[in-house]
Amino acid sequence: MRAKHLPTESRFTRRSFNAAALATFSALRTRSAAAQTREARVAEHLAEMLMLGFSGWTTWSRTAAILADHIDTGRVRGIVFVKENVGTEGELSALIQSFKNARSRPFIAIDHEGGAVQRLTDRHHCTLLPPARIVAETLTPPQAQALYAKAATEIAALGFNLNLGPVVDLHDAANPAIGRYKRAFDADPAKVSVYAQAFIDGCAQAHVHCALKHFPGHGRSREDSHGGLPDITSTWSETELEPYASLIASGRARIVMGGHLRLATIEKEAVPTTLSPAVNIGLLRNKLGFQGIILTDDLDMAAVRSVGDRRVAVIKAIAAGNDILMVRNAFFPDFDLPNTVVRWVCDAIDRGLLREDTLAESAERVRNLKRTFAS
Repeated sequence: MRAKHLPTESRFTRRSFNAAALATFSALRTRSAAAQTREARVAEHLAEMLMLGFSGWTTWSRTAAILADHIDTGRVRGIVFVKENVGTEGELSALIQSFKNARSRPFIAIDHEGGAVQRLTDRHHCTLLPPARIVAETLTPPQAQALYAKAATEIAALGFNLNLGPVVDLHDAANPAIGRYKRAFDADPAKVSVYAQAFIDGCAQAHVHCALKHFPGHGRSREDSHGGLPDITSTWSETELEPYASLIASGRARIVMGGHLRLATIEKEAVPTTLSPAVNIGLLRNKLGFQGIILTDDLDMAAVRSVGDRRVAVIKAIAAGNDILMVRNAFFPDFDLPNTVVRWVCDAIDRGLLREDTLAESAERVRNLKRTFAS
């Protein structure tokens, strides 16, 4: 039957169908463009929020080369070095040079506390620092500041601009992660504050930022978060917040790094404190008035894997108020992790689990701190 013999109603229906199809296609194309624009914004925010690790200690490492490309193209603006990434001085210098990007000024972070936790040694022309406990027992605060200023100048010369220290936990000799290695300055929170201030002020002289750790307090735990999720509910007290409160009040606390701990008196859900809004927002931001950057410890650690996979950890970490997400990405690495995280986060926004303005606020905090770097 030819179209001109169709009843009016049929011709109207066909025209309506074609018009509706065109309208649907246009709407889909518009939504797709809007989704791409939103995805680009999310990617820009997350670039500031991601601090990724890698395997190996040379530029020949596949994960290092891929991470360098992510840095160069602006998908990531934070790198963390661990012990396994530190080779000879020449290898280290080549790696750092591959990660540098003047446009984005990436954070290049390393643990340089002293004692057992010092990745850079005399073979990198870096002073061997005593453990924090020994520093507080043998040096005055001005002497400690001079020592830490020297150390910061040395690591800055290599290219590092973020020291994952000082430890502001309270000393307890029975603690297997902190006390055993004398990583805390003292059991007295006032003394911890004084020597942590010396550490921070010394690093500031070399334009190296510091990350206070391990919030809300790892010093009295009876387990190590590298092997599981320590429950500090029965050992923790608000005394452990005093060094943070003091350093926040003085304006020296610019970055606070959370520990993977269990604190049921604050967070009823069985999640690490790193992933807890009650700890990060309720305790650190609202109670202590912290306005700086909240940094997670490595989200690939066993303490986090016990409550979910990497995707769960990333979404929960952002929802809990963290501004920088540290992901070692060395075991079972995702070579496209920045883009993977963008997809995860966009999906979480669509499901109402996250808000884009939260990402924007975190990214701006990071940018604001980077603007204080020496040019």
